[in-house]
Amino acid sequence: MSIEQVARDAGLAAPRRYRVDWDHVETALGTRLPTDYKEYIYWFGPGSFDDYLIVCVPGVENSNTELVARLAQEHRSAHTRAELTGAAPRVPLFPEPGGWLPWGFTTGGDGLYWVTSANDPDCWTVAGRPSRGADLTSFDGGFTAFLRTFIWDTVEMPFMPEAESDVPIAFEPQCGEWLGGSGERLEAHGRFEPN
Repeated sequence: MSIEQVARDAGLAAPRRYRVDWDHVETALGTRLPTDYKEYIYWFGPGSFDDYLIVCVPGVENSNTELVARLAQEHRSAHTRAELTGAAPRVPLFPEPGGWLPWGFTTGGDGLYWVTSANDPDCWTVAGRPSRGADLTSFDGGFTAFLRTFIWDTVEMPFMPEAESDVPIAFEPQCGEWLGGSGERLEAHGRFEPN
């Protein structure tokens, strides 16, 4: 299974050709990232699936959907919760050993992460944290496998509802510009290749 096949299943006939400086992104994060995620970014760029699943993209203007900013936001939220409740975080966040690195979320507030326990990012698995309740969920596979099951509405995570649209679920492209609303406006460093 390849990102190209997932893209075609989701309605993309060709890559959208979104480029980022991966050295810059990986230095900012402090880790290499999975190869299939980098391929995803080139093929898909910014956007969502069924106005429900958003994959974070490096270099976009919105801090909610920008990969490096999303990790920083998760750390701030965990710190604030710990100060307010005195409780330890529900999951260890990267760069803690085996820490969870956020790569996406749902519009319902559920988080999706890589579990970074393997030294090779291409062996990282996916896990989910629902916005409500304490049931953390593991997915037996990586990024591409998760996307494929989501697009075909076969993902088995308790907080993921059945699709309300046709299957396969289509990708809804966006430009990556900050459109106001929530989040903070960042300086964009990702770009689409010219046609």
